[in-house]
Amino acid sequence: MNQGYVKLWRKSMEGGWLTNPKLWTFWCWCLMKASHKEYDLIVGCQKVHLMPGDFIFGLNKASEELEMSVRSIRTVFDFLKKSKNATSKTTNKFSVVSIVNWDVYQSNEIENDKQNDKPPTSHRQATDNKQTHKNVKNKTYTDEFLSFWSAYPKKIGKDAAWKAWNGRNEDRPEIRFILDALNQQKSSEQWTRNHGQYIPYPSKWLNQGWWANEVEIKKQQETW
Repeated sequence: MNQGYVKLWRKSMEGGWLTNPKLWTFWCWCLMKASHKEYDLIVGCQKVHLMPGDFIFGLNKASEELEMSVRSIRTVFDFLKKSKNATSKTTNKFSVVSIVNWDVYQSNEIENDKQNDKPPTSHRQATDNKQTHKNVKNKTYTDEFLSFWSAYPKKIGKDAAWKAWNGRNEDRPEIRFILDALNQQKSSEQWTRNHGQYIPYPSKWLNQGWWANEVEIKKQQETW
């Protein structure tokens, strides 16, 4: 958890975050606290399952580590949640904070290096197609699909979802629009009532293109 690097997206400069020292300090702290992989963490006598981009959060602990008042921490944290850069789930002892779109903006450096070594675009299409067929056969999922799967709240039928994902290659929007649509739908009444009973299977969500209406809304605004 204390090794490696995190990325800072340049759009932060456009949003004026650098001119707000408390906000910028807290945001960078969140990025460095977030897990880079899925794992189980024991907190007290409770096991907490963390996904990439998640971390355990407490106001007093953050105040101590950042040397900021609890009030200041609460203010900047509320801003991050309102701007949809972070979400949180609270228990009676702690909160689990999730960085929105972590998988999109904190992709692996090694994978990016490999992408930079790819041939020019004119020769890349055939290579990408071959790789896609190989992935289907060996069930080696792509990073974008894994980002979708990580964000989807009902993890049932992964292979069926993978098949549906590849079936919509021609008209599927960019992953960031898909994740934005999911973030909206997660808080909808249909998805939250009865403990998520009415959340569709991920394969159905993909096959029927349930991202469409949400994507049209979110195309006009970026979350980062």
